[in-house]
This record gives sequence, structure tokens and C-alpha cells, in this order.
Amino acid sequence: MSEYILVSTTERYRTVTDNPDLEKIADYEYYFFGKKKTTFSICRIKSLETRILIQGVSEVFTDNSIPIKVFPKFETTAEIEKEIYELDLDEESKIVKVQFQ
Repeated sequence: MSEYILVSTTERYRTVTDNPDLEKIADYEYYFFGKKKTTFSICRIKSLETRILIQGVSEVFTDNSIPIKVFPKFETTAEIEKEIYELDLDEESKIVKVQFQ
């Protein structure tokens, strides 16, 4: 199985990628007018039985555990990167790939 998903984290919520059934491949930060708005994470799916946990950050709401089957899946990371870079339209919006340590 070599399917990938795209998840995001914002000021309002955090998508937990520390999951044994996911392997984080890359992170991309989206800036709009110089302010970071979103971090996109590309993850390889290791098990279709896993669930994705979304937690409130600046807003208080109950943790939400979502089955992975509801997320759009991609065959390659290139397909996802193409989607991400569609946000990099002009000087007001910018995508930055985060280097892993």
C-alpha cells in the first residue's frame, strides 16, 4: 500500500500525526501576508484501519477521531505537492517546505 493523505494544522486546531499507522513524509507552511496560517503534512498511510485525531488549540472542543477512509487519498506525494503549491499564487501568499531534523 502506498497511499498518502494531506492533513493540516492551524491556530485553531491541530491534526495529530504522531501515529504508528502514519509516516510523516513532509511539512509545508503556508504564509499569507507574512503570517503563518497553516502547516500541511503529507503522511504515508500504513494501515487503512487507523483514525486521525484532531484537537482544539485556540478553541476548546472535544477531540475528534476521524476514520482515515473519509480523507482523500493520493497515489504520490507529487500529486499532493501540486495541490499545496496552488496556494503559492503571488507575493502575498507563500509556501515553505520545512526541513526535518
